[in-house]
Amino acid sequence: MKIKKKVGTILSNEKGFVLPIGLMFMAIIAILGTTAVIVTTTDLKIGSNYRDSKQAFYDAEAGVQYVLKQLSIDLDDSDPDTVNLPGSPGNPISLTYSTPSGFSFNVPTELTSLGSDRYSFKVTGHGHNNAATVIEIVFSTEQKSLFDYGLFTDGTLDLKSDAKIYSYDSRDTPDPDPLTFPGSSTGKADIGSNSQIITKMDTYIDGNLGLGADSSDPPADATWTDTGTPIVTGDSNTVGRVDPDPLGANDSASELYNKFIDILTTNNNVTTKDGSPCELEGATAINLDNAEKMILTAGDYYITDIILKNGSTLEIDATSGPVNIYLSGTLDAEEGEIEAKNGSLFNNLSQPTDFSIFSNSSQDIIFKHSSAFKGMVYAPNAHVEMKNTAGIYGLIWGKTATIHNDGEFYFDEAIKDNWIDPDNYTIDVLSWKDNSLDN
Repeated sequence: MKIKKKVGTILSNEKGFVLPIGLMFMAIIAILGTTAVIVTTTDLKIGSNYRDSKQAFYDAEAGVQYVLKQLSIDLDDSDPDTVNLPGSPGNPISLTYSTPSGFSFNVPTELTSLGSDRYSFKVTGHGHNNAATVIEIVFSTEQKSLFDYGLFTDGTLDLKSDAKIYSYDSRDTPDPDPLTFPGSSTGKADIGSNSQIITKMDTYIDGNLGLGADSSDPPADATWTDTGTPIVTGDSNTVGRVDPDPLGANDSASELYNKFIDILTTNNNVTTKDGSPCELEGATAINLDNAEKMILTAGDYYITDIILKNGSTLEIDATSGPVNIYLSGTLDAEEGEIEAKNGSLFNNLSQPTDFSIFSNSSQDIIFKHSSAFKGMVYAPNAHVEMKNTAGIYGLIWGKTATIHNDGEFYFDEAIKDNWIDPDNYTIDVLSWKDNSLDN
C-alpha cells in the first residue's frame, strides 16, 4: 500500500509542467515571428523590385513616345529630313536624338529598315537598383496626301435634303454602278469645312466630318448644324484649321500659281469638236450647244469659260496622258465660269484621276440637273454647286459648296494618292514588345 501511494503521488505531481509548455509556445512564436519577418522582407523586396521594374518600364515607354514624336517632327519637316527614309532592308538608319532632361532611357542611335516602308528600334528604360526594360517597336511610314477630305470648303458646306456622299476606288471599281450604293461605298467619304457644315433631312455621308477652324486669332472651330435626320457613318471630329489652298493657287511661290501664268502662252488649246480639229472658241472658251460633243486629249488647257448646254458632252481622252484645265476669271465677271446644263456630261470615258480642273477664279462652278462629272475640281476661291440629281465622281475642294436635293457625290480615293506630299508622313505602330519578358 505504501508503494502504490508513492507511485500515485509521483504520477499526480504536476510541478515543472508549465516550463516545457512555455518553451514550446515560445519556440512556436519565434518560428512565426521569423517567418513573418522573412515574408515581410520578401514582400518588401518583391514590391521594391516591382516598383523599380515599373519605373524602368515607364521610362522605356516614355522613350518610345519621345522617339516616335521626334520621327514625326522630322518626317513632317519641309526642310531636308533629319531621318533619311526609306532605307534598304537590313541597313541601319542613323538617329541623332538626345535623351531629354528628367529621363534616363537610352535613345536609339539607329533605325533598322525591314523593307516595305517598315522600320524598328529599341529603347532601354532604367529604374532604381539597376532595373532595366527594353521595348522594341516596329512601325510603318506612309506619305500623306495633300487632301485629307474628298469634299472640303473653307466656308460653308451646305448639304440639302437627300444629298448623298459616297466613296469608291476607281483602281478597283473603274465604273461604279450608282444602283449599288450605299452598299458598295467604301466608308472613306470624309468631308470637312473650316467654317460650318449644314446637313438637312435624310443626308447620307459615308465617312467622317472634319470640323476645321477659321483664320481668326485665336481660331474659331467650325460647327455642324443638323436640321434633319442625317446619317453619318463615321465620326464628327474637331481637327483644327485645314489648309484651304494646299496646292497654292493663291501662293506666288507655288508651282500651281506660276502654272496659271505660264499657261497663257503655253497650252494645248486646239482640240476636236464633232470629230474635226478646232481651236477653242475665242481661243480660251468651251461653249457646246445642245447635244454637241468636244474631245480634249492629253495636255494642259487655258480656259476662261466652260458652258455645256443640254445633252452636250465634253469627252476626255486620256489615252496619252491626263487632261488639265486651268480656269481663270481675271478678265471680266462672265469669265471663269463652268456651267454644265441639264443632262450634260464631263469626262464620260476616262477616270477621275485623268481629268482635273484648277481654278483661281472666284466665279461659280455649277453642275445642273442630271449633269455628270468625273474628275477633280480644285477651286479654293469659288463656290461649287450641284443641282438636283447631279452626280460628281472625284474630288471637290472649294471656297463654299452646296449639294441640292438628291445630288450625289462619289469620292474617288485614287485621287488622294495622286497628290502625295513628299515631306509629310504618317507613322503607324505595327507591333510593341517588352523584350525583358523573354528573360
